[in-house]
Formats: sequence, structure tokens, C-alpha cells
Amino acid sequence: MSIVKKLSNYFRAGYPCLSIHTTEEQRACADILASAKQKDTGKKVMTWSTTEGLESVYPDSKRIDNTNDLLSALEALASIEDTVIVFRDVHSWPLDRDPLLARHLRDAMSKAPAAGNCIVLIDPSFKPYPAIEKMVTVIEYTLPDENDLREICKGIAESAGKKLNATDEVIKALSGLSTAEAENALALSIIETKKFSPEIIYREKVAAVKRSGLLEIVDPDPAGMDSIGGLENLKKWILTRKRAYSPEAGKYGLPSPKGVMLVGVPGNGKSLSAKAFGTALGIPTVKLDIGSLFNSLLGESEARTRDALDLAEAISPCCLWVDEVDKGLSGVSGNGSNDSGVTRRVFGTLLEWMQEKKKPVFLVMTANQVEQLPPEFLRRFDEIFAIDLPHVGERVEITSVVIKKLGRDPKNFDLRAIANQTDGCTGSEIEAVCTEALFAAFEKDREITTSDITAAAKEVIPLSQMMPEKIEAIRKWGKTRARPASFAEKTHHRPSTTSKRKLEH
Repeated sequence: MSIVKKLSNYFRAGYPCLSIHTTEEQRACADILASAKQKDTGKKVMTWSTTEGLESVYPDSKRIDNTNDLLSALEALASIEDTVIVFRDVHSWPLDRDPLLARHLRDAMSKAPAAGNCIVLIDPSFKPYPAIEKMVTVIEYTLPDENDLREICKGIAESAGKKLNATDEVIKALSGLSTAEAENALALSIIETKKFSPEIIYREKVAAVKRSGLLEIVDPDPAGMDSIGGLENLKKWILTRKRAYSPEAGKYGLPSPKGVMLVGVPGNGKSLSAKAFGTALGIPTVKLDIGSLFNSLLGESEARTRDALDLAEAISPCCLWVDEVDKGLSGVSGNGSNDSGVTRRVFGTLLEWMQEKKKPVFLVMTANQVEQLPPEFLRRFDEIFAIDLPHVGERVEITSVVIKKLGRDPKNFDLRAIANQTDGCTGSEIEAVCTEALFAAFEKDREITTSDITAAAKEVIPLSQMMPEKIEAIRKWGKTRARPASFAEKTHHRPSTTSKRKLEH
């Protein structure tokens, strides 16, 4: 149901007050006006702001004198009937410090249905105080959808005096922007290129998302899954879903993938895989930092969580990456007493969205201590993959990828010898070993060799030896309760991760 139709139904049903949560004041006012103008609604429209006071905008335009003061405006409502009264600048109302003002607002709401009126409050974060809470219906105002964006493109093209069509690529680039942000990006695109340029629009969207502070757009890795050594089972699973967001998939009746949870030993490619999934699926990747959602104000954390998830849906199809979710939601398994239950409420908001989301958002979460997460959370994913310490064949692949990143040809190195020497190392430790060897070779003013890397590897004490009990517990959980991300090594048994080298003090 469109927002115009929804508002019309509320007006006709005699709702006393609606609270629209949005920063898009102009767009909200336009939708309210369109709703009131509908034949079966038949309402007049008035607006109020601190600068203009109470003003009639439909069917005629007339300002009511001496109503810039909110109290005077509320008193003036006594003689108004069959009208939608839109109040802006709600954040400036001192309702908690002015009992008289609060009383007048409550009385106006109580009398509104009998007079055929509806009070509409437009503000990004207005929260009804207890005395009026039951009379206020809160409406979460979504970002512009595809039809809205096409209308915005049409309006910008007409104002620029150009015949420009909004391609699917342009609409995709605009998704997730507010009306004002979309208009600005389109206008800038016309100025710079004389057309609607998806590249320029996307550049401006990156800046807009950064300003929101809720999500971070991750730069795509051109190499995609080729940037990851090993993990063939995980790669195969993802690439099977490569066409999941194509028009053909929708026509075929294929549901959008929900997402995956990546668990296992730290430093073995969970985050790297999450970054590569978007490239593999042909959709943008955005990162959500759960820690950034928490706020000291009551209810603000849950509101920020909803805003972040709404933004992800507006950008969809996209890959939403949440790194180390076990740390961000560490208090959810307890009683919540350490943070007044904020973590539990944020978790509940996230859990509900995972269950009810309608837009194609592929969720990728990583965790080390997955046993800290409740079972109702884990079952929301298509699959849970366990990433273990790399076996010798995977260490060969990882070393090859790292050497390529260092600008060298892997063919000039004995990759098997390096793999044998890095037994028990994680992927990130193998990269650190190669980097250390590069420093050593540079110090001697010569090219790096296999011997440099194996020598550096002998000096490394891997995490699997420093914390064997914790690492083994993570591995044990993954082996018995999750799908392996790697195929088993066919020709080599995995050497022990603790027997070859002892921790030296």
C-alpha cells in the first residue's frame, strides 16, 4: 500500500494524531497534501512552523495571524474542522517543561476526531510522552522507492531542459538516498556529464551513507573470490548463487538468499570472504558496525538499528556485512543487567528484521565465539560455515595469493616448502610471514626468496600454539555443528598444530 493511500485511510478513520518519523519534511508534506486531496478523503490542510505560524495551504492559502507561538496555534484549532493540521519543528517543543503547552496539545488531540481533524507531527525522532502515547500513531517514513526515484529523475530532467531517461543502472545507484540527496546527485551529474551518470551518483551516495554514520560502503575487491586462498566449499556455495539477483532468477521463482554465518579460528579469511561476496554476487557490499548503534538515550539504540536496516533495504540488492557479531551482541545471552537490556532490545530488533525482511539483502555475519549466540539467531541463516586452520594445500594457495599481492610471481617460489614450514598458521599469519620476509630482503638490497619466507616462518609462534585450548574449542565447535568451508586435503594428512614447534619462553 502506498504511503498516500495509507495516510488517506488514517484520515478517514478519524485517527487523532499521526507522528511521521522522517527528515524529508517537504516530501512528507506533499504526500499528506495528496492524501487530503483524494475524493474519498475530503480534508483541508493547514501547516504550522515557528517561522510561518498556522497557515492554510488547501483548498486556499491563508495565514492566520499571531500563531507563531505554538500555544496560540493550538488554541486556534478550536474553531477548525475537517482539516489535517501538519506541525513541523516538533523537536523545539518543551513539552516536558511546559505543563500548559502539554495540556493544550493533549486536549487538541482528544477533540480532533469529533471535529473531523487529524494532527500530524513531522520530526525524525519525536517520542510521545505517556499522557498522549495511546493517541499517537507512529509512521516510519521509508526512503523513496523505484517509482519515486523515477519521478525525481523526470523532474530534474525537466528543470534542466533535457530529455533524459532514468535507466535501471541510474535507479540502482540512487536507491538508498533521500529525495534531496537524489536531486542533488542527479543535478551534479548533469552539470559534470550532461547526463545521468551512475558513477557520479554512486560517488555521491557513498558520501551520503558515510554522513549517516550507520553504514559503510565497502570498496569492491576486483579479484572477487580469487582473492581468497582455499575455502573451496564456501566459494562453490556462493558462486552457485551468483545469478540469484538477476531478473531471470525472479522469473524462475527463485527466492533471494538469506545469508551466511562464518565462524571459526580468527585470521583465516572470514572478513576477507565477506568483502568478496558482494563482488561474486554482483551487488554492493555495506558494513554495519553494531557498536556504533548503541546510544545512551533510551530507545535511541533500537531506533538507530531500525534506521540502519532500513537503509540497507533501500540500497538493496546488497550484501550486508556484520563483522564479529559475537562481540557486538555479547550481552544478549545474559540477563542484560549490565546495559539495562539495551543489547537484548537491539538483538530483538535485528532478529525480527532477519525474519520479516522483504528486500534482497544478503546478510554475512562473522563470529569467533559463536557459542555465545542464541540458537534462534543461528537458524535465520541459509548456512553456517566453519573456517578451520588451512591444510597444506590451502596454505599453498594462500601463499600464492599473498605473493601476488606483494607484486611477485608465485612461480619463482617453492610454495610447498613454505606451506610445510607454516604448519598451524592462519592465513593472516602467512601474510605476516611473507611481509616480514620482504622487509628482510629489502634490508639486504636483493629480491625476496623462498628461503627468506621459510626463515621468517621459523620465527613465528602461531596463535594455535599461543592459545591452544581456545583455538581447539573453536575448531571443535565448527567440526561438529557447521558446514566445513574447505574440502578435505586429498593427498596429505593435516600435520598436528601443536607437536612440531613448542612455545619458547
